Amino acid sequence: MTKKITVKDLKSLKGKKQLTLILVKNKEEALAADQVGIEMVGTGAGGKYNNPHDHASFEEVLNIRKAAPNAFMHYGAPDTLWPTLDEAKKLAFKMLEHDFDMFYCHRIEILKSLYEEGIPCLGHVGLIPQRTTWTGGFKAVGKNSDDALKVYEDCLRFQDAGAVAIEMECVPHQVASAISKKIDTTILSLGSGSGCDVQYLFACDILGTTTGHVPRHAKSYRNFSQEFERLQVERVNAFQEFYNDVQEGIFPDKKNIVEIDEKELDTFLNNLEKKF
Repeated sequence: MTKKITVKDLKSLKGKKQLTLILVKNKEEALAADQVGIEMVGTGAGGKYNNPHDHASFEEVLNIRKAAPNAFMHYGAPDTLWPTLDEAKKLAFKMLEHDFDMFYCHRIEILKSLYEEGIPCLGHVGLIPQRTTWTGGFKAVGKNSDDALKVYEDCLRFQDAGAVAIEMECVPHQVASAISKKIDTTILSLGSGSGCDVQYLFACDILGTTTGHVPRHAKSYRNFSQEFERLQVERVNAFQEFYNDVQEGIFPDKKNIVEIDEKELDTFLNNLEKKF
C-alpha cells in the first residue's frame, strides 16, 4: 500500500485486511519501514526526567516523520510530558502540526477531550507499562474470565470516548480475537495474536537490539547487536592500526600530504629564515 492511509481507511479496512505497525527510534528504521510499505509507524519520546528505552530526541522524531511520509504515524509520550489536559492538548496539536496522524493516550478522560477537539488518539488496554505496579509487574492481562471481561469493558470505554485505535498488549489471543470482532474500533495487537486488525512490533525487537528483557511476543528477524559488536571490534582494530602506523612512521605517506613546488619552497624557506 503506497498511499498513506487515513482514519477513515482504518475504519473501512477493519476485518478486511491486517495492517502492520512498527515502532521506530531513528530515521534509518523509518526509511526502511517506508521502503517496505509498512502501513503504520509509531515513535515515542523520552520522559521529562529519564529515557530508559532510548527513545528519539524531538529533532530525530521530526526526522522520523519526514523519513516515512507514506506511513500513518502515531506519537507516544510519557505522562510527564502531558500531566494535565491542557498540556496534552498543546502536545497533541503540536504533533498534528508536524504531520503526525495519531496521538497515544492511555487515559480515557483526556482521550475523550482530545477527540472532542478533533485529535485522533490511540488508546491502550491489557498490559500497560505505565501501570504495571497495579497488576504485579509485566504480566499478561485477561487470563481469567473476569479480567478478560474487564479488557473488553476497557475497550468499550475507549470506543465510546472516541479512540481511533486501541493497542491491546499481552492479552490471550482467543480473548483478543473475540473482543476485536465485537469492537468497531481498530485493535492493534502487541502480543495479542492474529485475530486483531493490526500486527504491532518494535523495531528493536525485530532487529535484535533490545537490551534487557526481551518480550515473549517479540520476534527477532536479524541480530544487529551481534553486528554492532563486530563493528566495534573493527573500530578498535582500525584505531590500533592508525596508532601503529604513526609510531612506525608509515602514516602519513605521500598520498596523505600536500606538496609545494620546489622553487616556491626555497623562496618560503629563505623568507622564513630572514624572520629570525
